[in-house]
Amino acid sequence: MFSRIQWRIVILFILLILGSMGILGIYLVNFIRDTQIDSLRSQLEQDARLVAEAALPALSDTTKVDNVAVLAREFGKKINVRVTIVAPSGVVLGDSEQDPSIMGNHAARPEVVDAIKSGIGDSVYYIKITGQRMMYVAVPIASQGQIMGVASVGLSLATIESSLNRVTTTIVLSIVIIIILAIIAATLIARAITRPLRQLTRAAQKIAAGELDQHINLRASGEAGQIAQAFNEMSLKLRERVKGISDERNKLVAVLSSMADGVIMTDTERIIVMTNRAARRLFNLPEDKIGQRLIHGVHDYEIDQVVQLCLNTSQEHTMQVEFGPDKRFLRVIAVPLGNAKLTGALLLLQDLTELRSLQTMRRELVGNVSHELRTPLAAIKAMVETLQNGAVSDIEVATDFLSRIDAEVDKMTHMVGELTELSRIETGQARLNLELTDINQLVIEATIRLMPQAGRQQVALLTKLYPELPLVGIDREQIQQVILNLAHNAIKFTPAGGRITVSTEIQQDSVIISIVDTGIGISKEDLPHVFERFYKADKARSGGGTGLGLAIARHIIQAHGGSIQVSSQEGEGSTFSFRLPLRAN
Repeated sequence: MFSRIQWRIVILFILLILGSMGILGIYLVNFIRDTQIDSLRSQLEQDARLVAEAALPALSDTTKVDNVAVLAREFGKKINVRVTIVAPSGVVLGDSEQDPSIMGNHAARPEVVDAIKSGIGDSVYYIKITGQRMMYVAVPIASQGQIMGVASVGLSLATIESSLNRVTTTIVLSIVIIIILAIIAATLIARAITRPLRQLTRAAQKIAAGELDQHINLRASGEAGQIAQAFNEMSLKLRERVKGISDERNKLVAVLSSMADGVIMTDTERIIVMTNRAARRLFNLPEDKIGQRLIHGVHDYEIDQVVQLCLNTSQEHTMQVEFGPDKRFLRVIAVPLGNAKLTGALLLLQDLTELRSLQTMRRELVGNVSHELRTPLAAIKAMVETLQNGAVSDIEVATDFLSRIDAEVDKMTHMVGELTELSRIETGQARLNLELTDINQLVIEATIRLMPQAGRQQVALLTKLYPELPLVGIDREQIQQVILNLAHNAIKFTPAGGRITVSTEIQQDSVIISIVDTGIGISKEDLPHVFERFYKADKARSGGGTGLGLAIARHIIQAHGGSIQVSSQEGEGSTFSFRLPLRAN
């Protein structure tokens, strides 16, 4: 409490008043005491001179010396003081209170010595018997320059001390009252002086707590008013500055949060100070890793080394690393932070795994297309050369070769068409012509078209249709192409005597179309890759085809907002099914 400026001012006032009043009180008490003692000394001096004048005749006549004792007792009763008459030798000749014969020699008493020497003397004695202090004033008894004796008058100081105690009590009481009034006045004055400071303190504490909209309504002039006005201007500018910083921070947070690339900021000791969502997801990095070393967060020596190299050289460094058990391919860019003084490093992590996969897929696609085109082109080349070498004159051979050439050209034309269709679907150029369609009717039309092929393969082609199936908003031609493709593959890879069932059903808000066969099935190794371009299992290669049909089917279904999946047991058959969401009319 006493650390507050208000109480420091009050205490300062109190100490000042206490010191002043204490000095004043001590001075007054001493002044009054000295005044009263001087007054008493003057009175006793007058009494002593009266006694000296009265005792002079008795001391001048040796026959009347015995009258001195009587004179001392009479004067002591009249003036109510103790009167003592002493001979120049110090022998007591008379005393108003005791027998002179039993009193000691007074020649060494200070007042007697001073009276004989300088004409007046005084001293104060403490009387043990009475417990009082006595003041004695002595004057010489002289005649024609000859000292006949010394007249000493004494009086107790009890009256003076009692009066002095009363005065002291009055002064102390007055000082206490003045101090109390001064404390009250100092408190009120201090509160009035420090009120602006208290308002400033409360407002500053609220600003420190985050409440920046503070304004001091202080109607005061002088320094207090100027401080309040300066504080209000500071608060306004601080709010504007903090709002600007907050807006910039929010923008930075939004940018960092939406970035696909990971961002990690470290200090000069490679301690993590900031991460974005992509970096935490990439390294499975929890929020509490902030404040720890980079190596403990990313668990990769190469990434830690590129940051150390960046900090050591104060230059940007780039590195490509494979990270994690899934072998993700990362481009790591370390940039030094700070202009005049290095403050840390910014680590930018670009996940190039998908791009690398796309590049690999592109190379594989070119290789697959080249492979698929090389065989028919080689066959056509060989047959053309045979015809050029004279076989064209053999009508039967020429006709056979031309028929084969036509078949190979049709196969290549079909493959190019499928590639074109797949490219259009993947790039979004193929627009869906949606219309409400009866899926059951679509399945029936597809099975009717495939009945001749199923008959040649000696395979039973059956349907199991959900009754009263609602209409679905689809591209009729594309969905029928998917059904034909899946059912055609089932017929192709189902041995004679087998069975294929095309069924429809409703699950929640989707229609499920399934093609179940009892064919040769798909191995576990091939199953995850059946929807990839040009992928053909070893068993499938003997049946021909380009390996693009299932890839096209997957993209068509995904374009409709659905999904396609396969389940299979090698030697027991396969089940291809796809889901289409129901669409309101």
